[in-house]
Amino acid sequence: MSELTYSFRPGRFARERTYRLRADGVAWQDGRRGGSVPYADVGRIEVCKERFLGSSASYWRCVLYPKAGRKIRLGAASRSGLRRIEDRTEAYIPFVKELEARVATANPRRIMVDGETLLGRIEQGVGRLAVWLLRAMRHTDPDRCADIAAWVLRRVGPRLRGHRTARSQLVAAFPEKSADEIELILRGMWDNLARSVVEYCVLDLLWDHDLVRAGTGRIEVDQASMDRWAGLLAEERPCLGFAAHLANWELAAIAMSVHGRQAAIPMRTPKIRALAEELIRIRTKSGCTPIPSGPDAIGRIRTALNHGALVGMLVDQHQADGIEVEFFGRRCRMNPIFVRLARVFNAQIYGARVIRLPGRRFRYELVGPLEPVRDAAGRIETAATMQVIASIIEGWIRQHPEQWMWLHRMWR
Repeated sequence: MSELTYSFRPGRFARERTYRLRADGVAWQDGRRGGSVPYADVGRIEVCKERFLGSSASYWRCVLYPKAGRKIRLGAASRSGLRRIEDRTEAYIPFVKELEARVATANPRRIMVDGETLLGRIEQGVGRLAVWLLRAMRHTDPDRCADIAAWVLRRVGPRLRGHRTARSQLVAAFPEKSADEIELILRGMWDNLARSVVEYCVLDLLWDHDLVRAGTGRIEVDQASMDRWAGLLAEERPCLGFAAHLANWELAAIAMSVHGRQAAIPMRTPKIRALAEELIRIRTKSGCTPIPSGPDAIGRIRTALNHGALVGMLVDQHQADGIEVEFFGRRCRMNPIFVRLARVFNAQIYGARVIRLPGRRFRYELVGPLEPVRDAAGRIETAATMQVIASIIEGWIRQHPEQWMWLHRMWR
């Protein structure tokens, strides 16, 4: 067998260690020190992804537990300074895969487990606490809780690192606005974000629009949107709906499910398991069908469209492999899946937005069906149609910039 090698520095103050896969075991060298462990002596292998404070990137990690001696930690994240991390994934993956294969051959009874880092355990604990708080607030006065959360976040938010990202994006989008105007919008953003988070505890109760007695609840819908609504509910063709992170964006999907057309919502699954499970539970209880991200997501989206559900997607975030569009006068990339689905299924395209009003009320507006841009053969032009959608969302944000989530970096 050949000798694969791989090196990484496990900690800020540790030396770089080089590992070799020899014929009989894994060996390492750390300056003048070294050692080895036979493959047959590895009784347990723990694999997980780890993250570090201040970074959203994740890296694979593998820990070997020999029958005797200290555990051996291997990772794709190599420390190259006090805070800097060098990604060694390209060398790490083939090394560990070969290592696992050799251990399996030498010790068929070895145990493979999914591990969890200290940071991961802390995050899971925080996630469980957040879920408990959301459920507890349901039994208090959620509106009062939202007021308190908004008051706190208006003061704490400007001290967070995300505030700088949001400010830089606002300045780029609205170069004509003064510094005071920018800060006023940012305070409004934090206020809206706090209220939206608290509202998850009663998300299934928020939509109280009565088709017969308009104006009696906290949701208002204009007549033009009502007419489009009726057309959408009666539409026999597959339908897609786009929305943006404006006000409480969850209501845009709930509106469909409450009034007669099932809404299937693809969602990015949070890394914190407790929060992911709670979001799925809340959205399901609200009448929607969540489709968590994963290898089967596209297949589930196709099934939903074939069964008459409206598939709603938030399309106002940067995506590296997305379609390039102009947004606030600058080029960025947005999710290409939405328009590609419209092209494959020849689907009707609608857009929905929610506006937060004074007095804890909301306005729901529906646009469409939009006429997509088509080529000479009559097929939907992906880039041009995505630009139409991006321009609509930009117009929505310009009307209520304080209700959009500026924390996500659109321009990179």
